Amino acid sequence: MANKIITMDSLKEEAVRVYNGMITVFPQFSQEETLNISELAPKFNGCYATNNSTVCFVSDNEIFVTPCTRLTLRSLHAAGFHQERFYVPFSNSDYPKSEQFKWNFLLEKARQSYAEDFVEDCVSYCDEHHIGTISDETLRNCFEMPSTGVKVKHFDFEDCYYPIINSTCFDCTAVDNIGHFCTNNGKVVFVYRNGKTYVTKGYGILSELRAAGYTKAGLFVPFSNCEQIQDSVLKARWDSITK
Repeated sequence: MANKIITMDSLKEEAVRVYNGMITVFPQFSQEETLNISELAPKFNGCYATNNSTVCFVSDNEIFVTPCTRLTLRSLHAAGFHQERFYVPFSNSDYPKSEQFKWNFLLEKARQSYAEDFVEDCVSYCDEHHIGTISDETLRNCFEMPSTGVKVKHFDFEDCYYPIINSTCFDCTAVDNIGHFCTNNGKVVFVYRNGKTYVTKGYGILSELRAAGYTKAGLFVPFSNCEQIQDSVLKARWDSITK
């Protein structure tokens, strides 16, 4: 996927065509504005600009806007577009009034691509640093921490536990935590090569983790202090984990 590109026709289909007089909505201000972009197309044909994870490109004197993804930028570069600085519609929480449904669809599709890119970055990093895999059987006997968190209750407190890496940005936090594990009271937490956080019961997994290149670090270990998971589905999944 790292070298994949799409055609210009596909880029246009995956974007909203913008025109002079189009209505854009700023929900944070409960306002609507009319776009005035009459000078943009003749001046920036064959160019693109980005702002706040949004990209605007001009092709054949038509203007298009789409969420900014690696695939989009890679494809624009491959098509010979070069970057300039100009106004990018829909990049300040506004959206096209007549194309709101399509815009929301494109935003969600972009979010999915960010998650896929993140996993790709994690795997590449682990390959470079000799952090390998564990068996599918072992991984199936681990609880994957959901990005939405796990609400827990203890006689002293209530809390919500999240994955150790809970973003789609491969930054210093990811580098500091990926490929590490920690133990507490018979539970083990580790950040796998896909960037996800897993928790399991018992220390039998440790030899496999160490053999795969994982090292110990000072990570927080969920469910290791008698906390009770509040969600019935997640609790059932945790209860199914064996030592």
